[in-house]
Amino acid sequence: MNNHWHRLSLAVARPSHVRSGPYFMPRHAHKPFLKLCICVEGLCILVGPREWPACSALEPGAYQTLPGATVVERGDRVPNESRIVPFSAILTFDGGESQPSLTAVIPNAVVEGGDPFALTVRSSFGAQLADGSCSFTGDYLLDIYPSGTQYLFHWEFSESTNGVVIWNGITGWAGGHYWQIAISNLTLVPRAQLSIASLGAGSVQIGWATNFTDYVLEYAPALSSDGWNIATNAVTTRGNRHTVSVDADAACLRFYRLRKLGGRSPSG
Repeated sequence: MNNHWHRLSLAVARPSHVRSGPYFMPRHAHKPFLKLCICVEGLCILVGPREWPACSALEPGAYQTLPGATVVERGDRVPNESRIVPFSAILTFDGGESQPSLTAVIPNAVVEGGDPFALTVRSSFGAQLADGSCSFTGDYLLDIYPSGTQYLFHWEFSESTNGVVIWNGITGWAGGHYWQIAISNLTLVPRAQLSIASLGAGSVQIGWATNFTDYVLEYAPALSSDGWNIATNAVTTRGNRHTVSVDADAACLRFYRLRKLGGRSPSG
């Protein structure tokens, strides 16, 4: 499990131009339903019973967009029918036993040409495609409107040769007018994040991805402490993870974080 949880509390007023109503995407993946292809203004989403192989093209964990990322919003209610808007997101991928899943925290989501607002998006379905990329679909606004909406998304993620993840996809309205957000070749990079696991015999293992070679592991007795110390435990590299073994009793009395060398922004 992760030794620290990043929590975001959302309080979103219902935009007057957002319509809720019958939804096409089932809310529970394990329930059987009829296969259906929805195509509205170029937005096509196929839903139906199928096998869900593990999504090996993506390492489970948290990723984020790069600063300066943008998307294109189009629609008959969008100013000038098209605009480029800033876009940032933290995405967490989970391999899952039955199917992969995705959670996206977007602090500057937009709908129908409106102002940015904070939004959490969760996939209803996920699968690995024939080319190795991963596809996720679902209701874009389900966290705000649990009864379901016709704002649907279809996002695909592929791994590039340099280890970053490329995000492409469409978010759109499947009702009676035209609105969509086009996501084109956005780069995602892993977030520095710690994991902790019991090794038995009074020891625990703290780990982080090998992408973060310019980070150091630090500990302190309290989160508010100014006395963060660099952990001197031996670092072992196994696959794509750096790990250190720590005495379990000592770990229970400490907080751990990753700090970027030369930077001030810790991750835990």
